[in-house]
Amino acid sequence: MVHSDFEWPVVSLRSVFKEKNGESNMAASKKTTYASVRANLQKKANFFKTLANQTTGPASSHRPSPSQLNSFSKWVEKGAVIQNVSQNQLNRWAGSASKSNTQKKNWSVASAKTTLAKQFGKSSIKAVAYNKSGGFIVATSPTRNGKNFRFPTR
Repeated sequence: MVHSDFEWPVVSLRSVFKEKNGESNMAASKKTTYASVRANLQKKANFFKTLANQTTGPASSHRPSPSQLNSFSKWVEKGAVIQNVSQNQLNRWAGSASKSNTQKKNWSVASAKTTLAKQFGKSSIKAVAYNKSGGFIVATSPTRNGKNFRFPTR
């Protein structure tokens, strides 16, 4: 005969039912505790997907270099937001920033970054690179003047 010191724990069926159906206090607190973390990770994952999409498929004009993509990924890890900017948006913002009628047709990365920095503030614009559709991808700070920062669409 085998002798064991192990004793089976006594568990009520009600406590098992509660835990399986998410009724326990611990399960409810985990949902709220992780909600902001989950949202932040999902945003970062979407930004990384945007960067990964630049490496596949046909490119109409330019494509970011591997070093630029690595730079952007480091900015995303630090909390930056990835946004797309078209040539037309840059033309519009260049006109309002310089108050002149000279609008550029062919933008370089440096001139695009300068124009964006003049329009939205130097600390808001982290990095600029060509995207594969002919515009630019821009790493920006997530907030500007205490509010969520997104480029105007019109």
